[in-house]
Parts: sequence; structure tokens; C-alpha cells
Amino acid sequence: MIFTFGLSAEYRPQSIPTIFSLLIFLSFCFTSIVLSCFARDKEKGAAERAEKILFEMERLHELGCSEVATDTRHYSSVITAWAKSGSPDAVQRSMALLDRMEQNYRNGNLHAKPNSYCYNSCIHAIAKSPNAGKAKRCQEILNRMIAARDLGFHDAAPSQVTHSTIINACAFDYGGDDDRKLAFGLAKSCFQALLESNELTDSSFLNFFHNIVRHLKHGAVRDQLSEAVFHEGCKRGFIGKRVLKSFQKASPEAYARLLPSGENFIPKEWSQNVSAREKL
Repeated sequence: MIFTFGLSAEYRPQSIPTIFSLLIFLSFCFTSIVLSCFARDKEKGAAERAEKILFEMERLHELGCSEVATDTRHYSSVITAWAKSGSPDAVQRSMALLDRMEQNYRNGNLHAKPNSYCYNSCIHAIAKSPNAGKAKRCQEILNRMIAARDLGFHDAAPSQVTHSTIINACAFDYGGDDDRKLAFGLAKSCFQALLESNELTDSSFLNFFHNIVRHLKHGAVRDQLSEAVFHEGCKRGFIGKRVLKSFQKASPEAYARLLPSGENFIPKEWSQNVSAREKL
């Protein structure tokens, strides 16, 4: 409600539309803050409340409130809220919002252009999901990011976070043989992308070893790949405690041959880029 009592002449009824627009704008700014808070709130129902606010903003804009226009930050906040919600349908709700965002952008809302953060939030939701078929869903999102990048939308290009989160998701894909084959192939290509971009961390090696353990059968191929990954980790200084144990689990034969004395005589350079708690 807007009160005109006590306003000076220049702020009397003829100025009400301007004042009303200002109030809408301030409310719009406050809404952005609220959605950002929901994105960090793990309380049950936070994602649903955030989504309702977003849809109401869309409705008001369609009714002619031009000051209330949804943008990338709003969609990103709600997608993130779903990704962190732990809800059984978090993946479906995140993906539905991403689809809605892309459609709104195609329909003319140029402020709602999806960026890598939006796509990565959906991948994060997939990684946390207990459902099988994670790799297939991750591949779909990765393809969309690559397509957007190739069209010139460089802020939607796959990033270090994209590849790292996908590797983690693939390590926990417990589907059938076809799913696991797809998961390992996708994890391997993402690990290769990190190698080429030099955006690795010790977690990159740790999660890729998890993929080797879970998706490759014991044998020469598994041993050779495990040894190659280990050598790469040594060269780049990412062999920490957990990575070394994962290497041992992936290929006991290669571990015993390359490290006959276990962890006792390992060069410091091998772990120079890991955190203090992970150093050998």
C-alpha cells in the first residue's frame, strides 16, 4: 500500500507510478538476496519455497511488471537449492529448471542465459543422487555445455569444476554393464581434459582411481592404466595418502613392483601439490 499523506507536491499522486516502480525494483533486489539464501539453506522445503518465488516472478513479468525480470542469478540460485536439497527428485527438478531457463532465453529473456554454474549445479545434483545412470545424464549436460560454447557462449563452457564433478559422479554409477562402460569412458575423457588444461588436483587422481577400481576388471589393462595414472600423479606432485591407497587398491601388482618399501622411501616431490594433511 502506498500512502500520499504528508508528501510534498512533487511526490503527490502524479508521482505514484514512479514510487511504485521503485518499490517493485527494491523488492526485486531483495528477492535476489532471498533466493541466494535459499541456495545455501539445507532446511527441508527450502528448494520448493525458492522455486515458488521464481515462478511468481515469471508470472508478474508476464503480467507486465517489466521491473521483475528473472535472470541467470535467480535460476542459478534455485537450481543450486535443489542440488543441495537431498530430495529424491532433486535431479529432475534441477534439470526441469535448466530446461525452463534455456527455453526462456530462446523466447527472448536475454538476462536468463545459462552459464557454467547453472550446468555444474545440475551435475552436482546428479553426483549426489543414489540413482543409476549418472554418466548418461552427465554426458547430456556436458554435450549441452559444449554446444553452447561452440555457439559463442563461452561462459557456459565446461570448466575444471565440470570435469571434476563428472569424474566423481561416474565413480558412483552403479548401473548395469552398459552404464558402467559409459561411466568409465566419460570419466576417462574428463580426466584427459583436466590433464590437457593442467587444472588437476589430488582429488582428480583420487576419483579417477575410484573409477578404475569400480569399472575395470582386474587384468593387464587395469594394471597398465593404473600405473600410467600413478606416474602422471608423481610427475605433477599429486600423490597424497588417499591417492596412494587408491593406487594400491587399483593395482596391487603395480604398487608392489613400483614401491617395494611401501611409503617409506617416497620422494617429497611426489606430494608437493597436495594439502598438508595428505602429504606422505
